[in-house]
Amino acid sequence: MRNLGRCILKVLAMALRQPGGAQVISFKHALGYVRVLVDFNMMVQYRSHMSDTIAYMEDYLDQFQKLKDIVLEFRVTKRTQDKVDKQQKEILHQKALVIEQVAPSLLHRMRDNNRQEENDVCLDLVCGE
Repeated sequence: MRNLGRCILKVLAMALRQPGGAQVISFKHALGYVRVLVDFNMMVQYRSHMSDTIAYMEDYLDQFQKLKDIVLEFRVTKRTQDKVDKQQKEILHQKALVIEQVAPSLLHRMRDNNRQEENDVCLDLVCGE
C-alpha cells in the first residue's frame, strides 16, 4: 500500500503538470488532497504511535477536511446512478437484439466496442451532473 500511495501521487502530479489558467488552483487542491491521504495512510501503518505521530495524523485529517470539496463535486448521486443503470439496461437490450443477427466471428469486436461505448456513456452521465 505504501508503494501504491507513492506511485499514485507521482502519476497524478504528471497528469496534472500543465493545467490551464483556470485549472491551476483545482489541480493544486487535488494534488494536496491525494498527498494528505497518502501521508495519513502511511502514518496509520506505524506499529506504535506517540503524541507527535497522533498530532501529525490530526493535522492530516484537518487538511483532508479542508480539501475534500475538490472530489465532492464529482461524486455520483443516487439519481445519477439510476440514470446509469437505466442506460446500461437499455444498451444491454439493444445488444441482445443485435447479437441475434450477427455472425459469431464479429461478436468479440462488437463486445469491445460496446464496452467502450458503455464507459463513455457512464462517464458522460456522471460528469454531466
